[in-house]
Amino acid sequence: CQFSSLFCCQMYKRALVGLGKALRDTGQALERMGCRAQDNWIFQERFCRHRAVMNIFDQRPKLGPSVFVAPNASVIGNVDVKDGSSIWYGSVLRGDQSNVYVGGHSSIGDRTVVQSASVNPTGFSARTYIGDWCTIGQSCVLRACTIENFSMVGDGCIIQEGALMEEHTMLEPGSVLPIGARVPSGEVYGGNPASFVRKLSKDEMLGFEEKADKVKVLSAQHADEFLDYDTNYQLREQMTQK
Repeated sequence: CQFSSLFCCQMYKRALVGLGKALRDTGQALERMGCRAQDNWIFQERFCRHRAVMNIFDQRPKLGPSVFVAPNASVIGNVDVKDGSSIWYGSVLRGDQSNVYVGGHSSIGDRTVVQSASVNPTGFSARTYIGDWCTIGQSCVLRACTIENFSMVGDGCIIQEGALMEEHTMLEPGSVLPIGARVPSGEVYGGNPASFVRKLSKDEMLGFEEKADKVKVLSAQHADEFLDYDTNYQLREQMTQK
């Protein structure tokens, strides 16, 4: 009975989302009809409809107050990003199957894809977890894995389902951490498949937090270049006056 009630509630929410979309599409169609009647063809001008933050039905991303999401990045569905983190240009965080969690003061590099999974073949959680003060490099792929606090992932790495990077670990650029693999605390792994390379020094471990803080400062500079609200209406007004 409880399962049936929960199922009905989810179906009701999805029906409301579908109804809202239908109403929005209807309003847009009516606006275009009105513009045609007034011999105003401004609606044919192409605007970018990309949404950096997007719901999937009732699954809505939760972003901290000082999170930077680049304009052409995508944060979709069941995603939690804590305060001070940054999602850089062209990256995708897709929480359409399970939760994607990004801790505070962490960064997701340009063109990196972070996915969850519906089922993890290792039997561990199917969500993707990235801890605090973590730096994920450019063009990486992370799927249903766990990256604990103060860790660094080099550019072009692939981390597969069930893989674990413990605190204060590093993965060298271009490495592949296979399904169910583990990087013990204080070690550097590299290669395909990734294997032990060396131990981290104390200075290197302390440098992870410093590196993450530098990226946070840089993200704040980028965030200052973008407004919190859309400015397409200004362009529309200018085009109407011509």
